[in-house]
Amino acid sequence: MNAEISDAIIQLIEQGALQATSCMTQSDLWETAAAKLKPFSDRVDIGLHLNLTHAFASGNLVFPLPMLIVRAWSASLNRELITQCIEEQWDLFVSVLGKQPDFIDGHQHIHQFPFIRDILLQLLKEKKFTGWIRNLQQSINPPPYRFKTRMLSALGSNSLAKACQTYHFNQNGQFAGIYDFKLTNYGELNQYWLANAKDHLLIMCHPALAQSKDQDPIQHARIQEYQYFSSAQFQLDCQQYGIQLTRLGAMQ
Repeated sequence: MNAEISDAIIQLIEQGALQATSCMTQSDLWETAAAKLKPFSDRVDIGLHLNLTHAFASGNLVFPLPMLIVRAWSASLNRELITQCIEEQWDLFVSVLGKQPDFIDGHQHIHQFPFIRDILLQLLKEKKFTGWIRNLQQSINPPPYRFKTRMLSALGSNSLAKACQTYHFNQNGQFAGIYDFKLTNYGELNQYWLANAKDHLLIMCHPALAQSKDQDPIQHARIQEYQYFSSAQFQLDCQQYGIQLTRLGAMQ
């Protein structure tokens, strides 16, 4: 999305704080960011972050999220257009990094929506995809964010899980990282997730080094997340709760 996000991710990978990152290949920064990621391709999982709701300068296919939800549930999306959009993002990933994505997820979790997930999973089968797919089915629910967490999970996680089993695609176990982006102490929330962790927990995060010139409604949360994950406190929290950071792809 912007250099501040990309550079934060690279720094956190270098520090060993991140074990995976998800890429939006329609961005005009994609090739530059991919060149920085390539040296770490054996150390972290590098995934494709499917996008249908964020506009890039490339003039990509975009829907407002509420409209996409309605049209996905009513099966009124154009199958050919959605297929083409997913294939284009896949091809941009493979052509630049020279390999398939280690995992698939979606911007605003659109990969789990009906209609879209059917097209996606069929395409992945045709591509002989061997990675994993992000799932919100087993989400950790801190009390203040229980409604939001359950609502996002309800947008298709159970159906995605069943479909992945049918197609024999791997998924993460637990999921965490959902909150309202208004916290003043992100570390305390992360400690809650770590304290409730089981095997194969995936924590979603959105770090950035600093504010960007682009309008970003969660930029303050991004900076706070980066500050926590780059701190000694994060490593201490992992030790306290017996957390071993590793690539999900290495555990499949």
